[in-house]
Amino acid sequence: MRFFISQPMSKGAKVVITDAGICHQLARVLRFAAGDMIIVLDGKGSEGEAVIQSITKDAVTVKIGACGRNANEPEYRVTLYQSVLKKDKMEWVFEKCTEVGVARFVPVLSEHSVKQGVNFIRARKIAQEAAEQSRRGIIPEINEISSFEGAVTEAKESGAVCVLAHNGGEAEHLRDFARAHDLSGGVSVFIGPEGGFSDAEVAHASQNGFHIVSLGKRTLRAETAAIVACFSVVT
Repeated sequence: MRFFISQPMSKGAKVVITDAGICHQLARVLRFAAGDMIIVLDGKGSEGEAVIQSITKDAVTVKIGACGRNANEPEYRVTLYQSVLKKDKMEWVFEKCTEVGVARFVPVLSEHSVKQGVNFIRARKIAQEAAEQSRRGIIPEINEISSFEGAVTEAKESGAVCVLAHNGGEAEHLRDFARAHDLSGGVSVFIGPEGGFSDAEVAHASQNGFHIVSLGKRTLRAETAAIVACFSVVT
C-alpha cells in the first residue's frame, strides 16, 4: 500500500502520521499492525519503505527504511487544460488522466461549457487516490478555473508546446505530432467540452502559436478525448 504524507522523510527517521484518512484505512479498513510495511511518498517524487511501529485510529508511527526516487513519472510535464464538464465526467478526467501521467490540471470555461464549477476538495481527493493507486511519485496540481483566453495566454507564456484537439479539417494526429516534436520543455493539451471548441476559439489558439491536432477520424466524448490525448503524449 502506498500513501502520500506531509512530513519529510529520511532513512532511519521515525514519522508519526496523523492524517485521519490514512489512519482509518490502515487501522480500521486494512487492519494493519505493528511490523507491517507500507510505502510512503512525499509528493515531490521521493518514496520510502516504512515499517509500522505502532498504530491506533488516531496515529500511525512508522520507521523509514530505504528511500529513493519514484521511477514512474513521465519523462516530461503534461498540463491538461480541460473545459469544465458535468460532475461525473470531470471526475473521470481527474482520475484517469492522473493515472495516465498528467502533472497539472487547469479547468477551463469555454464557449460551449455547460457546467460552470468544480468541487475542488473532491477533485483533489480523487487525484491523490489515483496517484497512489497508479504508483506515481507526485499528486497532480489542480488549479482554479480559468477563462479560455486566460488559459491560452498562460499556456503560451509557459514555454511548453501547446496543442489544441479539434476534430475539424485535416489536422495531424496528436500521436504523430508528439513523436515528431521535442516535448522536453513540457506540453499543454487543450480539450474542449461536449460539442468541442468553437471555431473562434480554435482560431484564437492558432493565432497564439498553438498546434491544432486531431485525435482520429471518430468523434470522441470529451472525457474520452482527454484520456486519449494525454496518453498520446506521455507514451
